[in-house]
Amino acid sequence: MLLLTPALANVLLAQIKTRLDGGFLLLFAGTVPRAAADALDLTSTHTQLVRVSLNGAGGGLTFDAPINGVLTKTPAEVWRGTVQFEGADAAQTTLTPTFYRFCAAGDDGRTAADVLTGVRLQGAVGGPSSGAELRLGLTTLTSGNEQPVGDFGWRLPQAASGG
Repeated sequence: MLLLTPALANVLLAQIKTRLDGGFLLLFAGTVPRAAADALDLTSTHTQLVRVSLNGAGGGLTFDAPINGVLTKTPAEVWRGTVQFEGADAAQTTLTPTFYRFCAAGDDGRTAADVLTGVRLQGAVGGPSSGAELRLGLTTLTSGNEQPVGDFGWRLPQAASGG
């Protein structure tokens, strides 16, 4: 198992912060792609449910400086968006999110990302009792509703100190 010291984890997470600050969180329904760089098929497989931005007003999202190998959203920021379905199941009124993509500014999360230069994170979405990386208060989203994201972040694997 790969384990990092908290100091190394902080260095790596600071690079992620630098590249993703000002980006957006996108929630999708459909089959989870194998890789974060993969293109989505909004014609027959995937539906974008919500684009989460600063205060739901379109501004980019930011992270606090990493501490002890953990990178979290800036606590003072309100992350939210209005649920609006775009894609394969756009005609539905309620859908279950299956994955998210946190994308740098200018990346819509839908097209293929260059595997060498594209900066994007992808993870599972689930309800409050799920084991998903992003847990929402509800298991389904309804078109037209506001969707907040209270907690969001990443932890890199670290070894406990000791002998």
